[in-house]
Amino acid sequence: MTSLNVFITLGILGVDFLIFVLFQWTFGDKRRAMQKRLEQYRQAEEQHARPFLVSSPKGGAATQERLQKVRERMGIREKRLA
Repeated sequence: MTSLNVFITLGILGVDFLIFVLFQWTFGDKRRAMQKRLEQYRQAEEQHARPFLVSSPKGGAATQERLQKVRERMGIREKRLA
């Protein structure tokens, strides 16, 4: 009876170990590399994020002047669409 218990215990531990090795081999390094690459991409996006300013076509001269001052402070060149 005890030898059967030892055999079953060792069998279950062996199968658990094989499952662990299979998952590490399948998802281990790839998943860490993808997570690292994703984190680097998110950090790069945050560094280059700028507000998107759009003026209303109905905006008066005062609105255009305020918008121009904001653009100058931010270092944004005005792009005019034809």
